[in-house]
Amino acid sequence: MAALYILRENGGSAWQVWPVQDEIPPGEVREAVSYLFELRECDDALDADLSIDDVPVEALRSRQPRVARWRWTPGFHAGVAEVALRLPGTGIRSFEITTDPDLRKLTRADFDTMVREVLEDTFALFSLSAFRKGIARQPGNRPPPLARLEFLRSRADEIMRTVSAINRSPRHFLRAMEVAVPLHRAVRATGPEVIKSFRSGRIRTETNTTSRLPAALGGRLPARITLRQRQNSVDIPEHRQIKACLRAWAAWLSGVAELLAKADKEDDLEIRTATGSWSQRARRIARGFNDATSTGFMAEVSDGPAMLQMSSLFRNDPVYHRFYRLWQDMNLGLAALFGDFLQMPLARTYELYELWCFLRLLRAAVQEYSPAGAELGNLFVADAAGGVTIAAGSVIVPVGIDKLFCFQRQYREYWVEPESEGSFSRMMVPDIVFAQKKAGSSRRRVIVLDAKYRINDGLNEALNSIHTYRDALVQEVQSGQVEGIVTAAYLLTPHVPVLGTDFQKTAMPGRLFHPEYREQFRFGALTLRPGMSTDELQASLRTLVEDAAA
Repeated sequence: MAALYILRENGGSAWQVWPVQDEIPPGEVREAVSYLFELRECDDALDADLSIDDVPVEALRSRQPRVARWRWTPGFHAGVAEVALRLPGTGIRSFEITTDPDLRKLTRADFDTMVREVLEDTFALFSLSAFRKGIARQPGNRPPPLARLEFLRSRADEIMRTVSAINRSPRHFLRAMEVAVPLHRAVRATGPEVIKSFRSGRIRTETNTTSRLPAALGGRLPARITLRQRQNSVDIPEHRQIKACLRAWAAWLSGVAELLAKADKEDDLEIRTATGSWSQRARRIARGFNDATSTGFMAEVSDGPAMLQMSSLFRNDPVYHRFYRLWQDMNLGLAALFGDFLQMPLARTYELYELWCFLRLLRAAVQEYSPAGAELGNLFVADAAGGVTIAAGSVIVPVGIDKLFCFQRQYREYWVEPESEGSFSRMMVPDIVFAQKKAGSSRRRVIVLDAKYRINDGLNEALNSIHTYRDALVQEVQSGQVEGIVTAAYLLTPHVPVLGTDFQKTAMPGRLFHPEYREQFRFGALTLRPGMSTDELQASLRTLVEDAAA
């Protein structure tokens, strides 16, 4: 029987992906590793074709007539890849492969955390800005950004697992019900139930000369007696809210699928291919949500509002609390928030990392220095459709009186700049710039931060950029001389170094992270990873500023 397998090119275990897909452990398929697809035991192997996200995969020569081979290198890709196997006479067989980031950089959960924190930081900064525009729900006439769809997909998978966990042991309560039964079936009726039943319905009179009824009844009994019974019920407010949320998400995703299917055909090929795949995935997720509302205990639950209300059940039961947290994540993902940084396939994860570093450090700077003095109006742009777009290019945000936080600020040649501050060679665009005026001087101390989604030897190659920024960014002073304006330059990376006691004996790239090395040369690197607390980020920011001022 024909079967398709995936395995590392340099050897290792093989995992079947078609016709039955094995459960591939996390980390087995990850970025920057070369893999082979092998179609085995197939009579038409030489005529088979394989594509991933509608892009043909490199075919390799095979020495066996019933085996076809393809080489696939995910590159910097984290997320779901759509695989299509075309066999002569049998049509197209489609399935999905989930790729993880390099385990030394970020896990799949870290990517979700990074997207969540981008959205959370945006909301936090938005609340401090002069905007007074609601962004709680995205309008239905605009396709959502692709990175946010990947975040919602990961949340959707977790939601389905959580609903299944609730389905195995749902909370229930005893509900009192009144049931009218014929006289002959009311064997266990109590006195109060019999007396109450006289109020309605037909009354029957006993015909026997010797009565078997209590004298107080006078030989009469109701034809139907209303009994009070207790039954288990799962129709509680929490379940009604969960069911309504699933239906609302399914309706939203169905609308998104229609919008993505009608996306502009003149878009970039990579974007167009991704939107087509996401249209199918959105429909599949919507079907899963709809099916969940009519299976298991949900079939007995009535309608309710599509909004969770914190209750003792959501607070104290671990499974229900997990669903509440996922509901909060979904609210972030459904917000009317747009920006070029999110409109990208996950193959360009490094671009999201750049913006994540900026928003994380900007929020830390606002809290550290002057929440009241931050001017965040340049960070957001409202549109007529009701959404808010992050101005993610050449953004300058004043933080307090004497500080500036910039994202992708463009430095042209210094002689064409009004303040005579810029580059002496060509236009340069560092990722993040933190500028602060020196006491008693009109000049600013400039710290350049270059976000690099790299680890190990890749950081050695990234040093060229911060060397260039430190040397080429200058300012013309009153005497006509040209002086450098960069007092410190650092890389920001998810790399976790191993440090020695002496930086001179510490191998690269760990040497760049050594506190003594950074303090002495005002140069080096700092670890920024998703999940860091606000206190840790503020401490990292203080470390950079103190090193640059030393």
